[in-house]
Amino acid sequence: MSVAAEPENSYDRNRASGRLNNGIPMVPQRTVPSELDNFRHSLPVYEHKEEIVQLIRENKVVLVVGETGSGKTTQIPQFLLDDCSKNGEPCRIFCTQPRRLAAIAVAERVSAERGEHVGQTVGYHIRLESRVSPKTLLTFCTSGVFLRTLMAGDASLTTVTHVIVDEVHERDGLTDFLLTKMRDLLQKIPTLKLILSSAALDVELFLQYFGSCPVIHLKGRQFEVKELFLEDILRLTDYNSMDIGKYKEETQTKERKQKCLTEWCEAVKTHSVGKKQRTRVLDPGFLQDNSCGDREDRAIHMLNKNGTEPLEPWLLKEMDSCISSIFLNEDQDAFIQLFNLIINESVNVDYAHRETGTTPLMAAAGRGFITQMEQLLCMGADINKKASNGWTASDFAKHFEQTNAVDLLKSSIPLGEVTNVDELALVQRGTAEISTDEHELLKLYHHKFDDQWVDLDLIMDLLHNICSTTSDGAVLIFLPGYDEIVALRDRILYDDKRFFIHSDRYQVFTLHSDMQTLDQKKAMKTSPPGVRKIILSTNIAETSITINDVVFVIDSGKVKEKSFDPLSHVSMLKTVWISKASSLQRKGRAGRCRPGICFHLFSRLRFNNMLEFQVPQLLRMPLQELCLQTKLLAPASCPVAEFLSKAPQPPPAHAVRYAVQMLKIIDAMDQHEDLTDLGYHLADLPVDPHLGKMVLCGVVLKCLDPILTIACTLAYRDPFILPTQSSQKRAALQCRQRFTSSTFSDHMALLRAFQAWQRARSGGWERSFCEKNFLSQATMDMILGMRTQLLGQLRAIGFVRARGGSDIRDVNLNSENWAVVKAALVAGMYPNLAHIDLGTSLCSSNKEKKIHFHPTSILSQVQLKNGTNKSAQALPTDWLIYDEMSRGHRMAHVRCCSIVTAITVAIFGGSAKLPSSALHEPASQRAAECQRDDSSDSETEDLSEMRIDDWIVFQLDSEAAGLVFELRQKWQNLFMKRIRCPSKPWSQQDETIIQTLVSVLGAEEQRAGLHQPPGIGQRPRPMSSEEGLKTSMKSSNNSPRPATSTTNDKSCQMPSSDLLQVKPHFRDEASLPINQRTDDPHSSSSSSCSVTLDSPSDNSCPSTLGKQTIKPVPPGLVFSSVRYFIMKSSNSRNLEISQQKGIWSTTPSNETKLTKAFLENSLIILIFSVQGSGHFQGYAHMTSAISQESCQDWGFMGLGGMFSVEWIHKESLPFQYTQHILNSWNNNKMVQISRDGQELEPQAGSQLLLLWERNSGNPVQ
Repeated sequence: MSVAAEPENSYDRNRASGRLNNGIPMVPQRTVPSELDNFRHSLPVYEHKEEIVQLIRENKVVLVVGETGSGKTTQIPQFLLDDCSKNGEPCRIFCTQPRRLAAIAVAERVSAERGEHVGQTVGYHIRLESRVSPKTLLTFCTSGVFLRTLMAGDASLTTVTHVIVDEVHERDGLTDFLLTKMRDLLQKIPTLKLILSSAALDVELFLQYFGSCPVIHLKGRQFEVKELFLEDILRLTDYNSMDIGKYKEETQTKERKQKCLTEWCEAVKTHSVGKKQRTRVLDPGFLQDNSCGDREDRAIHMLNKNGTEPLEPWLLKEMDSCISSIFLNEDQDAFIQLFNLIINESVNVDYAHRETGTTPLMAAAGRGFITQMEQLLCMGADINKKASNGWTASDFAKHFEQTNAVDLLKSSIPLGEVTNVDELALVQRGTAEISTDEHELLKLYHHKFDDQWVDLDLIMDLLHNICSTTSDGAVLIFLPGYDEIVALRDRILYDDKRFFIHSDRYQVFTLHSDMQTLDQKKAMKTSPPGVRKIILSTNIAETSITINDVVFVIDSGKVKEKSFDPLSHVSMLKTVWISKASSLQRKGRAGRCRPGICFHLFSRLRFNNMLEFQVPQLLRMPLQELCLQTKLLAPASCPVAEFLSKAPQPPPAHAVRYAVQMLKIIDAMDQHEDLTDLGYHLADLPVDPHLGKMVLCGVVLKCLDPILTIACTLAYRDPFILPTQSSQKRAALQCRQRFTSSTFSDHMALLRAFQAWQRARSGGWERSFCEKNFLSQATMDMILGMRTQLLGQLRAIGFVRARGGSDIRDVNLNSENWAVVKAALVAGMYPNLAHIDLGTSLCSSNKEKKIHFHPTSILSQVQLKNGTNKSAQALPTDWLIYDEMSRGHRMAHVRCCSIVTAITVAIFGGSAKLPSSALHEPASQRAAECQRDDSSDSETEDLSEMRIDDWIVFQLDSEAAGLVFELRQKWQNLFMKRIRCPSKPWSQQDETIIQTLVSVLGAEEQRAGLHQPPGIGQRPRPMSSEEGLKTSMKSSNNSPRPATSTTNDKSCQMPSSDLLQVKPHFRDEASLPINQRTDDPHSSSSSSCSVTLDSPSDNSCPSTLGKQTIKPVPPGLVFSSVRYFIMKSSNSRNLEISQQKGIWSTTPSNETKLTKAFLENSLIILIFSVQGSGHFQGYAHMTSAISQESCQDWGFMGLGGMFSVEWIHKESLPFQYTQHILNSWNNNKMVQISRDGQELEPQAGSQLLLLWERNSGNPVQ
């Protein structure tokens, strides 16, 4: 592997590659007496020192189960060093930690206990950072670094005597993975010992996995820790301040509404009898005479308009009437009034019917109105809102057997949402386990708070209680993720006056996986007298990191886990309940220096229903990255599935097969499951393989910075927050839309939002910026950190150099070009491509015949604005990429989409090595040019076929096919060349290929009318952990020179991109002619998407191909006041009369639309063609209205009145010149295939006029 600069020694090389050093075992030096010796001797593990050393000597594998505070992490490695030093035996020990902060902290602690500095006998090695020397015998490292060492080959451990795997109970994917490899190595290396250590080990599982091996149990060294659960905390803080009487009144109201809703459901079942009816089966006014009454629930009224203001009585009545009409009578017309009230009267989209609690979404779901459901979801309707009987919209759909509605709601669940567990139902089921008072207390709490979220208000009250009743003692608060950490930190420092007015009494620290080491060290230091330390942490503080002065622990009971569904192939970061093992670990963080208290923000019932251990990460992580690592670890002849089947709990075999297939598709593996050059690099990058490929393409295409931001955002999470109130949801979607800059791209929204946040951060107002634009400050911070890490890895493996070619400026030369950025997105996202049939407005992919846009996608807003059946007409192209697809039983939704051009798909989609057979020549060739003229107005053309894969097939003119195919091959060859030798200087030919691609992609974007936003190549300045972001740097906006002016390489020349027009259709394997194809895209189960690209041949075009281009009219110049119509004449004599007298007549059927167009528009262009001539004979503009007087000179008697025309061009234009111009207003047919009076889409009309300008040399009037 090449790197940017040759390291001075093997230690630097290993640091860059992320591998441990290949030192030799040596006899350790004796421990220097230290002031920490007394502390070491007081630890519980010290009593078992001789027993532990003896068991390790006698066994290959030893399990150590030690309670928190026993000292196992810091002392067992030292026991081995001391024993080898005493007996004069050489040793070399690796100790793995699940997190980088833990590896650093433990190494520093052990070094201090031995009276040394880090990097001598004891050191650490984490990704891109290490402190080791040739004398280092004990290295603490992360699981990832240890895995990379194993990837170098089995010989990498031949000089290692002991491997200690700490915190095995966490079951992260890398730990399970390395255990699989270690079990094989133990048999190959007789001197190697393995020690597994944990506070809560699943002993039976590992005994079964490693066979008979000894187990040592150690007690913890800590004081008594008192546990309080939710019911205890509610009593302690008197948190349930809601008036009991009010609660009972609301309960009675709820029961009344339940009764009313039950009557509704029974009425629908009775009268509908399972089928749709358009007549009213019930009068919505029946409620007035019903026992439900017409009493108003003021608590609901106060929340219906923008969440705060009460609605006027007439609005309440209208909304109730609409909802009841929809639900009881399936009255679709009621949606018109309902949407009008929501949009124009600012009624909450989640308005709840006063007598049943039914929302519009629930009513639509129960009756199966899919289109209206999609519109409600786009307006921000809450799918988790419950009616009076506890039903959500999904429950209504299930009850009334609306399968499509169920699928739509399932696929619309936001990623990252907590697993929905009904805590109230849990309380009701567990009545026997808790007292009556506790039962009522929990019911009251869950009545007003949904425990799928973390109750920050309760935490603040609890924290205030601790601080007001105790004088000292650090508080450690466990939160699920960085979002909650930032929110709680801001409350303490800025929002809650109980704390911020006494800010000198508190120190607030944060702990998470991506924080700086310096911040972590500050959190571990003892606070000054009179100052209380408050630590906000993720589960990183559960293990390894010990903060000795913690007395109080507040446990939210939640953790964020990255989960992967092997069936839908969707990964998400979601919040879940912790396991019992984690709960005990968190409890153990208190009481290290004195008796402590652990506050669990969940009930005893919840604790009893928790899992014993977390689900192993190996079973819920994306498997593509895992399969890449498998190929680096497994023997050459061992298939991936076979190796992974040896894991303690292997992933599903079908999921492994799918992951391997995907790696083959993106060229990370060959057909024999061996890693390619690209695959080796992807294994080096800390992102998913497809995102890694996207980043590497960004390097080669020289648009790295925007790609870095987009890739890191996709790798982490969507920074946009989805508010709970529907009015705010609409505002949040509008913010997202603003950031797209009219590019039809969700990826642009992610990029623009990050860049705007950078500017706000440089000015110190990032917090208010995030609040205003519904962005997560925590997510932005994480993305910035990930960018830095990923860029550092690119530097380490040689793709970005310090100076010269491939430096940071060079790899961003095209960062301002959005078309080039999207090319890198296509290369990385493939095969996540979708195609829109412009005729049917249906969106489909290679696996799904019908796809919907997720409500959070900007393209769903286009669909909502223009109507479901016409949404495709609003999109400038018919291809799009998407990040991921979620599936229901019958419905699929795509998230994070961007519109792309056909030429981008043709060049950057598919496998790198297309066979020569992928390009098929036409079945027959026309003998002469004149023969082409005679039949050129036929819709059936002899076209070449370029097959990207089994689904994507392009049909195009033979010459254009060859040029596109060759440019594609040149790009793929260049990309693989740079992958093999990233540090090799660029040649002039390499630069020329990139410049050609830039020109072609940019021209095609312009032809499609896609907007090129400015400033997308801005880069943040490097910053230290102590300083904020200063200013944003704009990357060089170097406009590349046209490829044709910088190279003589004919193979690199491309026809003007506006000559490549898409004409989509679906075809089955019989390859039906265009004029025989079906309009139903689902007519064949084995359909492939074929797109026609037409280009004039070199013989037919007077200009040299690639030397001159037809400049498409910019979108801003194609205005509605210009209209274009085709006028067909039965003979040339009529045209001669028209040119001589300046008049024209047309059929009565055409007169109506011409008259209307003439009155409404300032310029009407008429383009003339004699039928059967194979030419357009010129064009004129209409200068008068149509009169009643007819012309007797016309040879055809069916013409109407005369009108005046002024001829602009009278030259003939052969049809072969116009084959590339398609009329989207005529099913994308070529303009010469038009009936008399056919109107042309404005851009097609303007392009057609420009052909006369080019051929005559005269300007268009």
